[in-house]
Amino acid sequence: EIKCIKGKYYKYEVSHKYDPERKRSVKKTGRLLGKITEKDGFVPSSKNLLRDAIKELPKVDIKIYGIYALFNELLKDEIVSLKSVFGDKTSEQLLSFALMRWAYQSPIKRLADYHSHDFCSEFWSNDRLLSDKEITSTLKNVGENRELALQWMKKLLPEGASENENFVLMDSTHAISASEHLLINSKGYNPNFDFEKQVRLMYMFAQGLKRPVYYRLINGNITDIASMSLCIKEMEVENVIYIADKGFYSDDNISAMDSRKLQYIIPLRRRNAIVNYNPLLQADFKKTNKYFIYQNRIIWYYEYENAGRKYTTFLDERLRVEEEQDYLQRIETHPEKYSIDGYRQRLHTFGTLTLVHYTTSPQSAKQIYEAYKQRNEIEMMFDSYKNFLGADKTYMQNRFVLEGWILVNFIAMIAYYKLYDRLKNAKMLTKFSPKDIIETEKATYQLKINGVWHRSEMTKKTQGIFKKIDVGDLT
Repeated sequence: EIKCIKGKYYKYEVSHKYDPERKRSVKKTGRLLGKITEKDGFVPSSKNLLRDAIKELPKVDIKIYGIYALFNELLKDEIVSLKSVFGDKTSEQLLSFALMRWAYQSPIKRLADYHSHDFCSEFWSNDRLLSDKEITSTLKNVGENRELALQWMKKLLPEGASENENFVLMDSTHAISASEHLLINSKGYNPNFDFEKQVRLMYMFAQGLKRPVYYRLINGNITDIASMSLCIKEMEVENVIYIADKGFYSDDNISAMDSRKLQYIIPLRRRNAIVNYNPLLQADFKKTNKYFIYQNRIIWYYEYENAGRKYTTFLDERLRVEEEQDYLQRIETHPEKYSIDGYRQRLHTFGTLTLVHYTTSPQSAKQIYEAYKQRNEIEMMFDSYKNFLGADKTYMQNRFVLEGWILVNFIAMIAYYKLYDRLKNAKMLTKFSPKDIIETEKATYQLKINGVWHRSEMTKKTQGIFKKIDVGDLT
């Protein structure tokens, strides 16, 4: 709009926005774009020229390469499927943000700077600066289209996996949110017993793939049981077993799951009166009970029923010896909490694990045990991931932006789990964590010399690490 102020003409940016109180569109005058003179015509504002300059992509001739190379290698299949669902532009913005969350735990406001200095900007969104407004708009659009996100998650599964794969449904994790505008954050239970406003996230893992394949955002005050059936229905998969932690067991919870015909494996606390320790009190219990081998450890077990439910109690003798020694040592170091009487009361419980379980297809005791132990491995990785990414809090003010933000974190999570799995297969977890590898990647650059990109030098030790985890572009 052109305005005449004290005999001089100025050009302003204007926009129109609907006012619900006036029930009509209202004009809003924005920033000054420049002035108009008879001699020079339109003269741009110096401040506006500066704003336009900031919008332009910065010229960077040294870019971090290692992060992009590893991230791209880990997610090469997921990237193809992501683009087939969301298209190139949206997918590249999501991938750029996921990479920066994965490598730097970047908030939205720092994405543009990280992106311009990383080699991914040569391939993803290489013709634009990823401003906070642009990425927020993308997250909102993605968050408003749950069907597209679900379509992509289903593509993560190999053909036939929905019928043949076994899935583990984890009890939900929480993320603290004090937003007054989110509407789905509410006070609810969490393991820290702080009862702050929160949202909840339910995850599903594929046992064979050893990584997450599904997530869903849930109101902070909704219980896990109320959400399970809908999660299974939304993902359209079979063989889903809910595996909880010891704090979940109660007669009400089990009855609720039985009424919904949900499959489950749930541990009981050792002092629960339902647990039958009588077989272990027999001097010759090894003659009457069975065993299997799990990770080179002998696991004894016996099965029984109570009120129509199936229970299995396991005994790991190596663990029993370790727990006995630990308790006896604590009697010496912490006599105010531990005593020989307490040791005798617990003697028959050391090294034991009792699981109540229901599955629609027959499962051996070993299969039940292995499924539960896999939950522990998943939980350990998940806790490491949350701590590494800082994903246990959110400052989002819009429900749909939050949905998009969770999808970005989900992409980063898959890359984290895949890296963890490669380190595990290479037997390198005792020396390196996923975070160690990611930090190592940041030292590998691409340098532009006479218009051509060249790789920076790399030590033989670093090359050896990447060779072991099969990252060809970094060896």
